[in-house]
Amino acid sequence: MKWRWLIVDRATVALFVAAAALCGMCLPTSPQNPTGALTIFDSDPNHIWNRTYTCLFVRQSTDGKEYGADALDPLLWNNTQHLLTGDSHRRALACLDEFLRSHGERAMEDRLKRAILQRDLWAVFDWTASNDDLPEQRRELESRLAVAIHRLALTPEQIRALPDTYDAAVATHRFASAYDPRNPGEPFLPPDLFRPDGPWVCLSAHSGEPTALQHFYFSGRSRFLVFMRLPGGRDATLAYIERLRSSGQPPLLGDFLNLALPQFPVGTHVALVRQLIVVDSTGKMVPTKVTESVQLRVYHAITPGKGYMNYINGPSSHDQDFFEFRMSRPELFAGRNGGLAAVGPTETEFATFNTHGVDAFDSASPLNGQNIILRRCGGCHSDSGIHSVQSRTRWMTQPTAVGGHANDSEAIAWETDVTIAHKAQQPEFKLLQRLWQDMRD
Repeated sequence: MKWRWLIVDRATVALFVAAAALCGMCLPTSPQNPTGALTIFDSDPNHIWNRTYTCLFVRQSTDGKEYGADALDPLLWNNTQHLLTGDSHRRALACLDEFLRSHGERAMEDRLKRAILQRDLWAVFDWTASNDDLPEQRRELESRLAVAIHRLALTPEQIRALPDTYDAAVATHRFASAYDPRNPGEPFLPPDLFRPDGPWVCLSAHSGEPTALQHFYFSGRSRFLVFMRLPGGRDATLAYIERLRSSGQPPLLGDFLNLALPQFPVGTHVALVRQLIVVDSTGKMVPTKVTESVQLRVYHAITPGKGYMNYINGPSSHDQDFFEFRMSRPELFAGRNGGLAAVGPTETEFATFNTHGVDAFDSASPLNGQNIILRRCGGCHSDSGIHSVQSRTRWMTQPTAVGGHANDSEAIAWETDVTIAHKAQQPEFKLLQRLWQDMRD
């Protein structure tokens, strides 16, 4: 297959104009913009990047409200028909066709914006390739998305020059630097989270799969790093991990929690950091230090468990304070706060992670499908103390697991390498590679 995006006659010109007009129909009324237009990538709402992003990311409810203008992940589920049928499919194809014909990738030189748009298109590509219904419509989207993803790719040198957005967020001093038990609702970003010899320890199973496996399977386009900090600092944390691993106790007893596991103390912190992986100009996946989200949990109490897994309303369900920061594209592109925004206590979303695959917008009342973001973590992390750290089933049983090295560089490198290797074997990425090979043939 060879891609030739050429206008060869008047009929083609007419089709192109019609496609551009159809694409323009997808401009939303964004609640984040007082002018009613989406201007994430450029101040001009008619910019091809804004219109393409809008076609793919923005969803409309039955009451006319629009959502997803700056969502971390596209509002697409396993059973979603949006983008695959009807006007939404035609608009998506029209926007992508215009982007490719006009070489839309040349309309923006900003390397960070190029990386983020590639990220967003890659997410839609993976969703499109993850199912096999409506194969013709899926192939139409995949073929176009693959070309756009390839054209947006940065060189390895350009990727290395992308910013460390977590450090940038900490440097602004916009957020508190530590948990304050007197003000437990105040979001905080620990400045020493990534310090190699600091109090936080990166928990790695050093196995053939990513440690935060459930999160990896949701994306695969990010590395997920799990950190723990006990009140006594790094030495106390490493000592606890070694005690846990040497106890001889399995993390689970069949379908029940093993309550004989050594417990960590009140005041323990756990963090999950998600960082962007991009595809470079040679087709290789490369990690970045662009942080997409940070989830923090602080244990202000340790209530003994009952043995049931994910006991959402159990006795320990109120032992933790939850915090989350998410990448905001407008903040990121404006160079504010490292692009991270704290999730508010009542902020809601249409959840796409760990759901049953039902499209919330297929409901007659989509607003009923929204969840309070900070409450969702408790669905999987509500058990007592160490039993709420789901990754323990991976890192505490490995003989070569974290605990014997002086800093976290090895653990982070391992998690990065195994994430990329695992993603390379997924059928969605293999399809992307085949489409790129067709482009070269």
